[in-house]
Amino acid sequence: MEYKDRVEAALGKGTVRRRSDRPQAIISAAIRLVGEHGFANTRLEDVAEAAGVSKAAIYLYFESKEDLFFALVREGALPTVADTNAAVARHEGSLSDLLQEIILGIGHLMAHTELGTIVKIVAAEARNFPELVTYHRDEVVARAMTTISGVIEKGIATGEFRPCDARAQAALCIFPVLMNGIWMNSIGPDPSIVDPDALLKAHAETFIRGLAA
Repeated sequence: MEYKDRVEAALGKGTVRRRSDRPQAIISAAIRLVGEHGFANTRLEDVAEAAGVSKAAIYLYFESKEDLFFALVREGALPTVADTNAAVARHEGSLSDLLQEIILGIGHLMAHTELGTIVKIVAAEARNFPELVTYHRDEVVARAMTTISGVIEKGIATGEFRPCDARAQAALCIFPVLMNGIWMNSIGPDPSIVDPDALLKAHAETFIRGLAA
């Protein structure tokens, strides 16, 4: 069974294990430790101590450190994709306002929560865990890109946005947001260089003006 399938089984809804708070505590501890020390230098013993569980308890939920690594992405990043899709589905009115909501919402999570740490971890460990990169690309990045390009295509169809390559514009929308989060979780906050929230507002304004019909 592949890592992804084992993680799905361990965290799948409706299982006794999923009802426990332990998996999330373990994942949160792992995100913090791997973000600080890297995957190779993070031991399961350290994760267990930080999560307040025994090492044996970790193996009740994850067969290996690699399985736990996949869970970081699944539990830490996929809910953001789902929340974004839900926001798009319920939105009425200006698509410019919707894009601003997406940029500022995801941007805040990237700069100020575990989500930015997760993206940093994936980027740092890409060569060591190609399966993880593929999983993150397909389940997180590709789905987010599809959602954003869909909003842009709708705006083109309604005349709110100018004709353009919606897929390329979606990448232009999200990549600065990702880099802002990686910066905040690598270099750290430094107002003399950049205010992450001011950057996000400026990016949203510039990007949306560039789309205007």
